[in-house]
Amino acid sequence: MSIEQAGPLIAGLITKELDAQRAITASLQSRGLAVISSAGTLVTLLFGLSAVATTAEHFKLPGPAKPPLYAAAVLLVAAAVAGIVTNAPRTVKATALARLRPLVEAPYWEYPAGPAQQEVARTQLAAAEAVRAGNQVRARWLLIGIILEIAGIASTMVAVIALIAKG
Repeated sequence: MSIEQAGPLIAGLITKELDAQRAITASLQSRGLAVISSAGTLVTLLFGLSAVATTAEHFKLPGPAKPPLYAAAVLLVAAAVAGIVTNAPRTVKATALARLRPLVEAPYWEYPAGPAQQEVARTQLAAAEAVRAGNQVRARWLLIGIILEIAGIASTMVAVIALIAKG
């Protein structure tokens, strides 16, 4: 009876983790783009509102509405910047390809698969660790962007309430 080795099982797990981290990267970048889009739309609406307000003859923006509108503009622009940072390219520790080069040369190519699979697993593990570290940074920036966007929306709501209360 032969005993199955753990190496292939471990290597498969590492490959799945690397794939999962790459999928998380794509998801975080996609959500960062959503923050950019929605914050940009809201900033555009704020600028449109200010353009209408400054060109209307008898309209004067009430004093209590001004600070939250200023804050909303700043917060929403900051949210868009955080979304952009979420998508910014990052230097990721390169896969140690130099460590793999000897494996494709003689005599290693003819060796049993175990040592080569172990080296590939080490390389994939290093890549997965690097991608995970980058994802943690992306996730923080995404959270910052979402919080800033919520604060910008809340500031806009305060300004709208001040406008309605004046009328």
